[in-house]
Amino acid sequence: QVVFLEQRVTELEKDTAANGEQHSRLRQENLQLVHRANALEEQLKEQELRADQTLLEEIKKQRELLSKMEREKSIEIENLQARLQQLDDENGELRSCVPCLRASIERLE
Repeated sequence: QVVFLEQRVTELEKDTAANGEQHSRLRQENLQLVHRANALEEQLKEQELRADQTLLEEIKKQRELLSKMEREKSIEIENLQARLQQLDDENGELRSCVPCLRASIERLE
């Protein structure tokens, strides 16, 4: 029975050594995975920051473009209103000449 117990102790020592090696290997693998997860989280934060910056730049660009278009539209409206006023004035002048011209035509006939 002593031989059996010695064999059993030897087996347990081997199992303990194997378990220790496996535990050490798993701890090392876990450490690598933790480092990898941290690196990926940092990379994700950087990408989110860049995406936010890009979005803010695009929003600013679009607002500036919209503002420019509104200014151009306002200028065009002012120009068209001035042209309309000019044409109204010209039309009024021409209408005021109509009676004189009709009188001249009647005299010539």
